[in-house]
Amino acid sequence: MSALDGLSIDMVRESEAAKRQPSTEVGKDEFLKLLIAQLQNQDPTNPEDSSEFAAQLAQYSSVEQQIAIRAGIDKLVAASEKTDTDASPTANLDPASLVGREVVVFGSQIEVDAESNPISMPLRNAATAVDVNVRITDSSGTVRYQGSILERDASGRPIAMRPGDHTFEFDPRAHNLPEGVYRVEFTGTGTDQKPVTILPMVTGVVTGAVLAGQQAIRIGSRLFPIEDILEVRMAPGTNGASSSSESTETGGGQTVQQPNGGRTLS
Repeated sequence: MSALDGLSIDMVRESEAAKRQPSTEVGKDEFLKLLIAQLQNQDPTNPEDSSEFAAQLAQYSSVEQQIAIRAGIDKLVAASEKTDTDASPTANLDPASLVGREVVVFGSQIEVDAESNPISMPLRNAATAVDVNVRITDSSGTVRYQGSILERDASGRPIAMRPGDHTFEFDPRAHNLPEGVYRVEFTGTGTDQKPVTILPMVTGVVTGAVLAGQQAIRIGSRLFPIEDILEVRMAPGTNGASSSSESTETGGGQTVQQPNGGRTLS
């Protein structure tokens, strides 16, 4: 049991003990019981003065109003706290202000440009994967490439992908992929033969913004919801930032096998 678990149990016990302790405050129910008892036990020959009785009723009404106001304030505060907690960190981002910035977003699409330049796609996995495959499909759903992305040792055996950040590098020219947007799907298997989630990401400069309806950013021909943004930074070559391709790396993890005929992409 962790220290936090112990702390939580102690807090629950203290709260329950406090509930069992007699309260020294007079609530509305106790106030009403006292008022009724006073009426029942007053001296018939010397009844309660009507003005004093009216003052007591006014006090009771005032207590009721204060309790209702307090309850309303508590509900508003609770609703506000829930809204602040549940809100996405990117909820207040202005898509238009991101144009020209470089972003990292969750995404499962790659875009082949007119020059068929090599593509680097960041990946992230939380568990070791002993088998990782990729499938690339075009807009019609036709599979254009599929295969393992794991590196291999000198004996030709696949090297497991350890947890962390990695990069999938792909040469569209080597696989005759024409210009366009393609869907990429990764599947992984762990040492226990259970599925391992592989999260693909996209790094690029924002070229446009969608403000109507669901807000989104545009990277080339691809649209990404504003809530999928993971990181915003200065574009390469801006304010002294490096413009080299190393800026596409996301954490110094291993680079997975490149299905490009063995050539290492930079």
